[in-house]
Amino acid sequence: MENKKLVCLIILFAINLLNYMDRFTIAGVLNDVIKFYNIDDKMAGFLQTVFIIFFMLFAPICGCLGDRFNRKIIILIGEIVWVLAVFASSFIPQNHFASFVILRGIVGIGEASYAVVAPTFLADMFGGKTRSRVLMFFYFAIPVGSGLGYVIGSYVASIAKAGRTDCVDCWQWGIRATPLFGVATIIALIFGVDEPVRGQADQEESGRINGQNESNNLNNRVNSSTPANEDVITAPTSFKNKLSNIYQDLVYLLENQTFIWSTIAYTAVVFSTGTLTWWAPAAIEEAIAWHHNISNASAVTDTEHVALTFGGITCAGGIIGVAVGTVASMAWKRGISCFSGYSNQRADPLVSAIGSFLATPLLFLSIKLIDLNFIFLAWLLLFLTIVSLCLNWAVNVDMLMAIIVPHRRGIASAVQILISHAFGDASGPWIVGAISDSVRGEDKTPEAHFHSLVIAFYLPNVLLFLSGVGFLLAAYTLPKDLKLAEDWRINRRGTDGSAQLTGVTQTADTGHLPLDDGNLSPSNRLNQYHNEAFDP
Repeated sequence: MENKKLVCLIILFAINLLNYMDRFTIAGVLNDVIKFYNIDDKMAGFLQTVFIIFFMLFAPICGCLGDRFNRKIIILIGEIVWVLAVFASSFIPQNHFASFVILRGIVGIGEASYAVVAPTFLADMFGGKTRSRVLMFFYFAIPVGSGLGYVIGSYVASIAKAGRTDCVDCWQWGIRATPLFGVATIIALIFGVDEPVRGQADQEESGRINGQNESNNLNNRVNSSTPANEDVITAPTSFKNKLSNIYQDLVYLLENQTFIWSTIAYTAVVFSTGTLTWWAPAAIEEAIAWHHNISNASAVTDTEHVALTFGGITCAGGIIGVAVGTVASMAWKRGISCFSGYSNQRADPLVSAIGSFLATPLLFLSIKLIDLNFIFLAWLLLFLTIVSLCLNWAVNVDMLMAIIVPHRRGIASAVQILISHAFGDASGPWIVGAISDSVRGEDKTPEAHFHSLVIAFYLPNVLLFLSGVGFLLAAYTLPKDLKLAEDWRINRRGTDGSAQLTGVTQTADTGHLPLDDGNLSPSNRLNQYHNEAFDP
């Protein structure tokens, strides 16, 4: 791996880590937030919902822009917005909860610019097995960042409250740590990351498969002054052309059955994961208060221990889950190790389905064990639940990059993020909170609070099982969509393994491939694969 690519990967990983830390610093001090603003469970869940609403609304915009303009600039603007919004939200007084909600929403705008664009960034830098490993490392940031968010949010708040019994706003210090690190990542992004050419890694991988050096292929077609990592003639492209054909992009995605099924399945996983990570620490604190006859969960003295434990198992379980899922999928696809002689190109969705089916009973049993006050066993099963849930994080994205052509990966990521968050962790925490409030009624005791949350958790449990079914359907349709994507790559290069350049232009500033589908109807999509150099 080249040093420059490695530096870029580390910087993007650090930004991803901080983004997920920020998402869950609030969850680490959630009971303090509820007490400070005097809100119920439904409004506490709405904090996460409004963040995701802003996030998902701007994700498609960032995805379209990311397919057409300089992605580094898009990420940079988003990071600046994120840092300013997070820092400002930590100064909102008790009687301005609406302002706090709005700023948490603006945080979602900043994160949308990064979450959509960064995977396509990496997909254009790395190909083949290296891409799978890189995405595995990149998505370690989800569990590690989430876990650190709980720990840092709770720990910094506890330091601020040390020796003070009247500090109702000390929790605000818990969300001020991530913006400080965010400034450092902005500086690193400016000086350490360069914009890659779209489709570059796929082109280089195809060149290696054909046993040819990419620069030699290009020299057969164009003047030697053409850059080695570009397979097309550079020419300016108008702003109007860059924004054209979004309709064709969406039609392309709707005709990709694997994309549809994997998105539905992933959405169910996101719903379950989002509600678990948002409500589990609060539910455990309520259970501790109930079993120790404490009248209010905010009076529990070892909340830092709960946050530290949950953060620790989230980090460890997430790392193990992402690593096991990626390694198992790679081995299964190649038919090596424990899968020797059993290679299967459907490995990505099958591994994801296994994770969902394993997580379903584990989540149910862990909640029941908390109810029975078997806290240690509950922690153990929660750890195994998180491992199972995280099996799909990297392999789902790897599958997405494999079935989508390079110049439509941004919009594909954006649409998947939009749907998964709209019906996943945007609505999940709010729905679970609303169910909890409805079940509990006017009873404010920790026992009633805990049991109402347990009942509310039956919903994500059912959805986890359905996500496994969705991934199995994605496994069924995967070979066809992989073949269509491979046909595009072969047709792009030409039957002799060289790049086809006739009538094709690329922007000099962003390496963008024009998306002119001509007048072909969606029903002629297969013929397009065989007749157009760039657009299926």
